[in-house]
Amino acid sequence: MTAAARAEALAAAGHSAEAAAAIALGIAAGEADALVIAAQWRLFGAFPDVLGPRDPAAAKVLLARAADAGDVSARVLLAYLTANPATGTADAAAARRHLAAAATVEPRLAAQLAVLDALVGRPLPAPERLAESPDVVRFPGLIDAATCAWLIAAAKAALAPSLIFDPLSGAARPDPVRRAHAMSFGPLDEDLVVSAVADRIAAVSGTDRAAAEPLAVLAYAPGGEYRPHLDTIPGLANQRAVTVLTYLNDDFTGGATIFPDAGSGAGRGAGLTITPRTGDAIVFRVADAGGRPLANARHAGALVTQGVKYLCSRWIRLAAHDIWGPTNIGESAR
Repeated sequence: MTAAARAEALAAAGHSAEAAAAIALGIAAGEADALVIAAQWRLFGAFPDVLGPRDPAAAKVLLARAADAGDVSARVLLAYLTANPATGTADAAAARRHLAAAATVEPRLAAQLAVLDALVGRPLPAPERLAESPDVVRFPGLIDAATCAWLIAAAKAALAPSLIFDPLSGAARPDPVRRAHAMSFGPLDEDLVVSAVADRIAAVSGTDRAAAEPLAVLAYAPGGEYRPHLDTIPGLANQRAVTVLTYLNDDFTGGATIFPDAGSGAGRGAGLTITPRTGDAIVFRVADAGGRPLANARHAGALVTQGVKYLCSRWIRLAAHDIWGPTNIGESAR
């Protein structure tokens, strides 16, 4: 048994001090697996009583050592973390260099580089204001068709029935108003295409990536819908303030996004219906600066009658949000 395997077994049994000692032996012996496991522990703050608090910078150092020892998976994960501001200052150029180096060993990664480069080179679209109350703005063609296809393919294996956050129990439960499947890209799953999409969403919404929940992909099959709702969550201290919806396809029937109370000024409006178009994004506020929900931001996803509707959602908080910690909600409890 390798030191890494022994460390994992000890960790699973709850022997944190022994697990840390075993992983240290593996690192001293130059085991790439031990370096990767130790990096993941530092990322998530495992065994803080032994290893100390979560330390993304230390994790990236460990991954770099594993990558230099020839571990391609470590090089790929290092690329992803280097592009993610949740692990420190993001460096998209350095992240691409890491991925390109890994692609010389794993040719399949070349496809990700091709999609990434096309997206990064795409100018940001001009905004189109669709309503003033709430403020709904469309950015046509925020992402291209290849990126949309990439997100759908990356999400499909993880799609599961939608859940919502129960503020009373603090647990997830079936969504009574949404019939759909969904998933979220966790911090270790956020590849460079997902990261570039997140950058573009932050740019057009005027928000900081540090305030965003993990990017979610939603799928609505025939009969799927999302009845009128607000994206805010009762009792949430760091409330959701902005939502960005990006449509990933349009080869389906139904599925319009409807704001029943939208208008050009204060009070109840005549309503707004948005027909999804591949790559378009809409940005709208769901809470004011004090975290109070905006009632006229109530919206719905109309019934899909044919085909499957895919879109990605980005829920953005009032302030920085820790995607590594236990307070993260994400799509798994939304």
